[in-house]
Amino acid sequence: MTGISTLGQALDQIERLKSQQGNFDLLSYQLSSGKKTDKFSGLGSELLTSKRARASFQSLEVYKTNIDLADNRIEQSLTALREFRVQTEKLRDFLLNFSEESAHQEGDFIRQDDPLTPTVTETTPIGYSSGEMDIDFQTMANYANNIEGFLIDLINRQEEDRYLFSGSDTLNKPLVSTATLTATMETSIANWKNEASPSNITTADFIADMRERVATITNPDAFTDTIVGYNPTMTSGGAGNVYARIDANSEVDYTSLANNQGFRDVLVAVSFLKSENLPPIADVYAEPYTFGDAPIEEGAPGATLDEQRNAFFEVFNAVESMITGALKNIDKEIQNLELARVRLDDAANTNRQQQEIAKSIISDVEDVDINEVAVKLTSVQTSLDASYRITAMMTEMSLVNFI
Repeated sequence: MTGISTLGQALDQIERLKSQQGNFDLLSYQLSSGKKTDKFSGLGSELLTSKRARASFQSLEVYKTNIDLADNRIEQSLTALREFRVQTEKLRDFLLNFSEESAHQEGDFIRQDDPLTPTVTETTPIGYSSGEMDIDFQTMANYANNIEGFLIDLINRQEEDRYLFSGSDTLNKPLVSTATLTATMETSIANWKNEASPSNITTADFIADMRERVATITNPDAFTDTIVGYNPTMTSGGAGNVYARIDANSEVDYTSLANNQGFRDVLVAVSFLKSENLPPIADVYAEPYTFGDAPIEEGAPGATLDEQRNAFFEVFNAVESMITGALKNIDKEIQNLELARVRLDDAANTNRQQQEIAKSIISDVEDVDINEVAVKLTSVQTSLDASYRITAMMTEMSLVNFI
């Protein structure tokens, strides 16, 4: 008698169900996630392509972060530089409008009357009866004094906890204090005015001291960076440049240091103009004046009023020249940062394009067509339902039903 068994058919049907269910589960995942598989191994021969594209995208993300960070720091540095320039230009305008024709000092002329020449009327003035500044002098000095703190804040501008003008030494304040500069300037002006002092310096030496920033044998009293108030790293030249890595082979230098010539010269000029020892321009004598009386306040060096005024404006015009030069140096700093920013913008555009390419490759390898998956899923689900019905029918079969 022939035996009838459905075991083989049942086992075969179970395997088909498992396969269809697995296919259904994969398509369901693809529909919900938009991805071909939840494991890299599921990509098969395209695995290496996916990994390379992802590695490229991640490295581009690092460069993008570098570019964004550098761009933000450049923007803040440019803001500080431009504001510094505005204040410096206003200061220069005060100097340009400070007329050499005006006395800028209150009081009457004091003329020397030599008793040894009683028949000669002395007409050459040697000073004034008052050392009080006129309104132009007071306004200029007050402005210089008022902006000093603001200029220092701009030089010490921070982006979060990092100083923008410290070079690579970003955690240390570049300009520590101008107290030594103020004290040195007061002493230098006093020594310049006091011709009888052993410490007296000439007008030419005083100008050289302010202009030069490196002490030498010929000029040991130069206003060095240490005197101005910069930190040891800045004064030693140890503040390295700042770079942004924009791709695997390129960097952008966006360094702007606090001790650049423009910043430094403006600080020295401000210190000079706000100095309490700067006025008066000419010697001040008590009234009534007697021949041979010493001045009660010393002006610029010189025996006559004209000599004193000439000496004062020689130094004053040198300081004005320093400020004009500082504006040009600040413009150069701004230009350099703007050029660096152009390079960053170009790099950002290139980076963006490369990221889109990498994302496209990743999408081509890993993503699915949702519409196509939906069609397949419907088909598999229909097939799976039919398989379940067939399986159910097979399990209900018996010898009686079969006969």
